[in-house]
Amino acid sequence: MLKINYMMRPLLACMLLFTYTLHAQYSVTGGRGTPHEVVDDTANKLKVYLVYGIEQVELAYTSSSTSHKWFRYKTSALEAEAVASTQTGTQSVVDRPEEGYGYFVEEAGRLSQYIWIIDYSKYAVEMQDFYVEKSDNACTELWFNGKIVMEPMYYWVPATGIRRELEREFELTYNTLEWSEEEKHFSSNTHTERIGNPLKHILSPPPLADTDFRLTGDLFARHFEVEQSITTPFFETVAIETHADTTMVSSYGTNMVSDGEKLSAPVTIRFNGYANSPVASLYIWKIWNNDQPDDLLIRYTGEEVTYTFERGGTYTALLEVSDRTGACVDSTKTFEIKITESMLEVPNVFSPGVSPGINDEFKVAYKSIVTFKGWIFNRWGVEMFRWTDPSQGWDGKKGGKYVPPGVYFYVIEAKGADGESYLKKGDINIIRSKRIQDAIIEE
Repeated sequence: MLKINYMMRPLLACMLLFTYTLHAQYSVTGGRGTPHEVVDDTANKLKVYLVYGIEQVELAYTSSSTSHKWFRYKTSALEAEAVASTQTGTQSVVDRPEEGYGYFVEEAGRLSQYIWIIDYSKYAVEMQDFYVEKSDNACTELWFNGKIVMEPMYYWVPATGIRRELEREFELTYNTLEWSEEEKHFSSNTHTERIGNPLKHILSPPPLADTDFRLTGDLFARHFEVEQSITTPFFETVAIETHADTTMVSSYGTNMVSDGEKLSAPVTIRFNGYANSPVASLYIWKIWNNDQPDDLLIRYTGEEVTYTFERGGTYTALLEVSDRTGACVDSTKTFEIKITESMLEVPNVFSPGVSPGINDEFKVAYKSIVTFKGWIFNRWGVEMFRWTDPSQGWDGKKGGKYVPPGVYFYVIEAKGADGESYLKKGDINIIRSKRIQDAIIEE
């Protein structure tokens, strides 16, 4: 005789229940198309099916048993009532199930699932009117209005008697523009999104292009191939989206600029604005010194403006973009430009031709120098080199050949962006190995 250990009983019970569930199953068939399973609530052992037309629907249950007892409930399984069924071997079929009830089978004192049936043909959506609601918030969001008839579809959780509504979904399709940061360009795009109740939906942000809105649904109707569509009148948007960047045009020793970066004057910067044209139609650039914010240095109407900062200080550049009606204004794109105080320092020794890239060029260190002139002479007053750009330097050559090592002299005249003038004179020591044979003859 087979003996079952006491500790194995819970495990055996679970195995038997699993085997029972595996071999027992419900099926819902009939009506227009295929019944649609829309809810699978495993916690409450509840599945909700939509059918289209209840008259030809068949609710069946199949297991290894030949004795099934069917019940149905309206709001709670505690108040279930028996219903007639036809048993054929191991399958039983409910005689004419009704919409708006939950059904289940009790077999050997157990049940594996509740099935709730909704006849979608009684709740199909009727779209009569759909349009964009006029709103004071059209710059940031859109509301919809119209007449869309859709009765709520409910089902009840069997154990708790809690009523739940079956949420519908629709598709909203419209044209808009999408910004590419890499290409610095807006491109046209057809956008489709799924929404709930369209008359309660807030579209944020609004489209960036003139468009109509096509509403399709609900998506339950799509399953039964009876979905509807409705399109709004053509809508002229006022929403704008603005982007901006900067490009360095010229600067001593600087080749890039970023917001808040400290720069050396003079520096010329091109400010570039982008927006969703033709909706965005008016561009205004404003630049001011932060110490005098009420005194504009420039006010320019256009998508791009170039400005040269010649004096030290902190500046703000702001782009203001308006739509063609003037209803929406975006003034969120700003840049802070910091021009440092001037500075000029001159080295006194370098070694051309000795170690390439390491102290092999005579160059000044500077900040915010707006004018510059420099000369270098030998000890007899012969000019060896002259330059007007402080970012450039002397490589220790004259006529394409290195000058002899020794002492040379410089004179530099400059003016800073802060108004300070510089006159610097001094000597330069050239240190160079005698192995370098291409020295010029001293004049």
